[in-house]
Amino acid sequence: MSPRGRPRKEGADEEILAGARALLAEVGYATLTVDAVAERVGVAKTTVYRRWPTKRELIAAALTASSSPHTDLSSLYTEVAALVRGTEPEVVLAVVEARRAELRAFLPEVAIDMLVGPLIAGHAAKEVIALLKM
Repeated sequence: MSPRGRPRKEGADEEILAGARALLAEVGYATLTVDAVAERVGVAKTTVYRRWPTKRELIAAALTASSSPHTDLSSLYTEVAALVRGTEPEVVLAVVEARRAELRAFLPEVAIDMLVGPLIAGHAAKEVIALLKM
């Protein structure tokens, strides 16, 4: 028995994740919508939601799917920091967890946590300041 519905488009997942990364770089996490990602890639929003039920899951997948080989810690950290800037702490943790094995090539576990702390703390500090201004 064949599966119901239209067959999945080959490469659609990669296109959606690439579109999400590009849009994230352009508009930031807060402004990005799943609808905008779907429109950019030329798929129905249900196509995106079927694979990633929430914006957080889509962005975490998009950020962890971008894997470029790194030859030094500085370029790896710079890339991770740039990708996660402005995202929710849970997304930061997902990206770091996906890159943890790569980071281990350069650093012991405790040093990785020391690098990740400021990324999360910086985000948390912005939220606290915003709340205090209310």
